[in-house]
Parts: sequence; structure tokens; C-alpha cells
Amino acid sequence: MTYPNAIAKFEWLPQLFSALFFLMLFIVGLGSNLGVTTSIVTAIRDQCPWLKNWQVVAVVGSVGFLCGLVYLTPGGLDLLDVLDYYGAKYVTLTLAVFELVTFGWIYGVDRICRDIKFMLGHNTSLFWRICWGIVTPLVTILILLLSFLEYEAFNVPVGYNVLGWFIYILAILQLPGWALYAASRLSSKTFGTFVESLKKSFRPLPEWGPGEVADRTRYQEEVEQHEATLPRDRNVSDFIKRRLFSKTS
Repeated sequence: MTYPNAIAKFEWLPQLFSALFFLMLFIVGLGSNLGVTTSIVTAIRDQCPWLKNWQVVAVVGSVGFLCGLVYLTPGGLDLLDVLDYYGAKYVTLTLAVFELVTFGWIYGVDRICRDIKFMLGHNTSLFWRICWGIVTPLVTILILLLSFLEYEAFNVPVGYNVLGWFIYILAILQLPGWALYAASRLSSKTFGTFVESLKKSFRPLPEWGPGEVADRTRYQEEVEQHEATLPRDRNVSDFIKRRLFSKTS
């Protein structure tokens, strides 16, 4: 029995409870879309600051509305299930794994703890270092692997499942695609080789740091002092120790 049918059987004010129920659904949907829409609007305005906020919001909202009309078609519910399955499950988990690896091992737990020490003035405990660098990435990778092992195609036309995998591949290709784009731009600016630019693109930019000039200068001085005290990595074990256990000054 669906909720609308159950509410319709209320003896007292079924119309009121029906209105409240669908109002609740509308508010929940509105709230869940605010974060996604705000992220898109912010990204566009960062790249095109000359655009007014209402213009970007109007375009993003209109495009989202038009894209949502496809769910009103006879196959809309099947399409919604497929997109939710491949997008919300596989894409989210895969991107989360790459994000956690970037957070913990490319930028590094040691740099994160150093930045926390700079901003808040206290050291990060070993518990959080282990969680950020080992536990959380491994658990997320395990969940992703189990999701692939337990994969079952939807009982829908083949085209729907093909579309789902296409969306997954397209989303994952964003990572190497934008990495190559950043490396090519850096290569054109520095006139170095592409491999050198690719390596540099995995490091923080020179202007990375606080927005205020005075704070950024002090931050860069502390970064230089911290980097100077770190021993050279001779093997993988040294790299792991530095990432997880290096002390912040």
C-alpha cells in the first residue's frame, strides 16, 4: 500500500494530511537539490565572474527543469532507477575512493595536519591520521569492490543499462581528462616537458594558502620550514611514515 492510498483512508481530514505529505516531499526535494545546484552555480561563477548570480541560477534551473521532463515519459521511472543505481552508487563510490586517496596520499595527511596546526593551533591525534590515511580509504574501496561483485543488471531494456555504464565511464574519465588538461596548460606556461608538467600538477600551486596576504606569507614560511625538516623518502615505507606520522612544527 502506497502512502497516498494510506492517507486517503484516514477518517479525519485526509485532504489536509495529503497536502502536508506532498508538501513535505517538495521541501525534501528542494533541500536535497540546493547543495547540488549551489555547487554548479559556484563552479560556473568562479570561472565566469562577470556573470550575475541570478543569470547563472536561471540558466542552471531551466536546464535542470528541461532535463527532468524526461522522467515524465512512460519509461521515466525505469530511467530514474538506472541513473540512481549507476550514478548515485557506482559513480559516487568511485569518486569517493579517488578523493580519499588524493586527500590522504597525494596532498597528504601530513600536510592536512600541518594546515590544521596553522589554522587552529593544535596537533592532530594519531587516531585521525590513521582514519584519514588508512581506515576510511580501505573501507570505501572494500564497499566499492563488493558493489561490483554483487552487480546485477536491471530488468529493463538493454539500452538503459548501456546508458548507465556510459554515464559511469563518462564521469570517471573526468579525472584523467582534467588532469591531462591541467598538465597541458602548465606545460604551455612553463615550457617544460609534458611529464614534468604532469608531476607538477599533483603538487600545490605556489599561491596555495590563505586568502589574506599576511597570512599567506606566514603560511608559506612555515611550509618551507616544515618541508626542510622532512627526511628524503628512500622507499615506500619512508613515504608511508612521512605521510602518517611526520610531526607538525
